[in-house]
Amino acid sequence: MEQQIINNIAEICHQHGIEKAIISPGSRNAPLTLAFARHPKIQCYSVSDERSAAFIGMGMAQADRKTVALICTSGSAALNYAPAIAEAYFQEIPLLIITADRPPEWIDQWDGQTIRQENIYGKHVKKSFNLPVDLTHKDAQHQTYRFVNEALIESSSNVYGPVHINIPFREPFYPEKDTPWKYDNEVPLIKKFSGTKSLLASEIKSIQDELKQYSKIAIVLGQEQYENEFLIELDHITQKLNIPIYADIISNGHRLKNAIHFTDTIGLRILKEGNHDLIPELVISFGKSIISKNLKLFLRKNVNTQWHIKEHNAFIADPFQAITKQIEINPQYFLAVLNKESSQQFLKDWKDQNDQVSTITNKFLATQKFNEFSILAELIDKIPDKSNLHLANSLSVRYANFIGLKNRTAIKVWANRGTSGIDGSTSSAVGHAISKEKEAHYLITGDVAFFYDRNAFWHKYPYPNLKIILLNNQGGSIFRMIKGPKEQVELEEFFETEQRLNAKSLCSEFGIAHFSAHHEESFETIKEKFMSYPHAAILEIKTESKTNQKIFEDFKNQFLS
Repeated sequence: MEQQIINNIAEICHQHGIEKAIISPGSRNAPLTLAFARHPKIQCYSVSDERSAAFIGMGMAQADRKTVALICTSGSAALNYAPAIAEAYFQEIPLLIITADRPPEWIDQWDGQTIRQENIYGKHVKKSFNLPVDLTHKDAQHQTYRFVNEALIESSSNVYGPVHINIPFREPFYPEKDTPWKYDNEVPLIKKFSGTKSLLASEIKSIQDELKQYSKIAIVLGQEQYENEFLIELDHITQKLNIPIYADIISNGHRLKNAIHFTDTIGLRILKEGNHDLIPELVISFGKSIISKNLKLFLRKNVNTQWHIKEHNAFIADPFQAITKQIEINPQYFLAVLNKESSQQFLKDWKDQNDQVSTITNKFLATQKFNEFSILAELIDKIPDKSNLHLANSLSVRYANFIGLKNRTAIKVWANRGTSGIDGSTSSAVGHAISKEKEAHYLITGDVAFFYDRNAFWHKYPYPNLKIILLNNQGGSIFRMIKGPKEQVELEEFFETEQRLNAKSLCSEFGIAHFSAHHEESFETIKEKFMSYPHAAILEIKTESKTNQKIFEDFKNQFLS
């Protein structure tokens, strides 16, 4: 084992801008652990559960907008990274995954902690590299440094995302006592420079000529970390050109003047009524996924022309089955090309719908007795400006989307909507909170997602700036809200997976303040105490799923009658 080569890998990472590494303990990854943990410019965190570790690292990378390294030992440890890697791939979050491995002669030989790790993450990483097992030859060293440089460049080039380096190690893994330790500042470094894409004059003319055909233009704002300058310019140009913006809660478009916040509810209504005045002739989309199923169905049914604007694309995404142009340019540059006014009446019709739904929603929620939907609306309204709001899958993010963040211009919304799994929502929020320690963080989550990811707290790093609103309805209540599972006799046992856990003991284990409400009086007593509590805290809202189901169905039926 050539420890100096591994030290040089850590140094290359540092010189490429890596500032944080999440290390899960093991013996075969000891050379990596020592190289990164001893590096004076890389902050390392020790998290035992690799699944939580990967989501915590992903949350940090998302918050910092920088590549974070994940380091683990061989065997199933590497597989436990997979859910977060898939989420990072589809959300385009940069991660450098470094896995220790057995040497090739011991693969498939019943050796301990040994699986087939080469290309283990398949198509859910941008690239995968397998380093030489013998690093003594200078050519092997050169290849190693080239691979590490290439991996780091790839993680944050064009479409950001996770990359994987697999390193087979032979024993010994640990240096002798008093072995000299150093980092070589003159490590081989490769830097990539690339220009910004622009459109040809002929392409601009073609786009603007086609724009003349359309009098009803709408913009769909998908999930993305948009630059502030883009949102300012988007706000300006859409007001000037009368263009509505379909902006559900994960788009962070709630500050925009022409934002249509209640796309799910409006979609529900117009799918039933078939209001042709609201059908756009051209949809221009930015970013990635949206939450609103009803909006998706409405657009799939009615729209024939969609342009998607994104500077770099890993594939052609066509969620509305209407894409005719994929325009690879910086979104802000595209706004300068957009010069066609949309119909003032079209914008007014959408804004009227948005205002009507807002009024009906607020009146409905104000009249309901103790239930998670109306309580959530009240608590969201109390979240301070300049906070980070994290929304867990699957019902929590949908509730929040129906409630909306109208006029809450300074709240940032985060959600794991790359794969939309429940498995890492808490860990991702913890990663954010640790990384952005001076900012307030609020996580809204259900009981299944919360208890599934309880190891998010199993480490020594503080997160006093994190508050969690836990909707405990004793199961996965989303299955009670959607057609199909709710009609089955197996609903409670095999879909909702009914449970009777509460978070009090967990809070005691991890030193988190616990607040609990199971009726209106207890909620009124503790809600302000929870919101003003100066340290990490969980507010557990205990409700009955059948009550929540009825109230949510009553809410939706207002727009169907």
